[in-house]
Amino acid sequence: MNYDVFTINAVVDELEALVVGGRVQDVIDVSETAIGLEIYANHRRHYLLLDADPQRPRVHLVEGKLRRGIPHPTQLGLLMRRYVEGAFLADVSQPPWERMITLHMDGVEGISDVIVETIERRANILLVQEGLILECIRRVGPDENRVRVSLPGHDYVPPPPQRGKRPPNVVTVEDIGTFLDSDPGARAWQMLTRHVLGVSPVLAREIIFRATGGANTKAADTSPRAVYQAFGLLLPPLLRHEWQPGITRGDDGQVTAFAVYPITYLP
Repeated sequence: MNYDVFTINAVVDELEALVVGGRVQDVIDVSETAIGLEIYANHRRHYLLLDADPQRPRVHLVEGKLRRGIPHPTQLGLLMRRYVEGAFLADVSQPPWERMITLHMDGVEGISDVIVETIERRANILLVQEGLILECIRRVGPDENRVRVSLPGHDYVPPPPQRGKRPPNVVTVEDIGTFLDSDPGARAWQMLTRHVLGVSPVLAREIIFRATGGANTKAADTSPRAVYQAFGLLLPPLLRHEWQPGITRGDDGQVTAFAVYPITYLP
């Protein structure tokens, strides 16, 4: 999981700096799961990709011009042309510790929200107005999810809160000891993702690597104080939004991982 909570924090910061206040000039059906927006802001065109691919959902600006990649527009694309094309991007927001971005639009059809839920296997893009779903890239009926129905004409229900997890800024060394002791035979990084909000597998492995010298150290072989110290060095810059691009590549030059902090556990 590379596109994690902190990566989304950084994307929100970038969008606020570059495109908030801009006007959406075009809505593009990039693929069956992706919508592109051409936004004119700060005297230039920007291209924003919204992708609900179940394997790698993401939202980010792209360098080149986005082009339509399917022969016929999706239902979501058609409605976004009505509600979003010509609208101004009034604001961008992210709920605390959630992997989702909301684009708040102000257009001739009134205020509407484009909500992108970047959660693997359950990713979605939804067009919502006054709490009511107008359309979505992936329709989810009551037979699939009785709690969160994602269908036109239904109320939008946010993802349920992640229960049993601690915010990372309040985690203590005693908490980490409890996490590790809860399953001594498991990998230590798994205990962090299981018990701490916003900690993705990539971030958890990085913390454990810095604490133990190995990314896959077992919980039973891990010092809570060492993990707490590594946590204390890595987390504060993220909470202050001091982003440092971290990218690793394989022998073929392809990106193998990315983050908004240095990645040291991978070559």
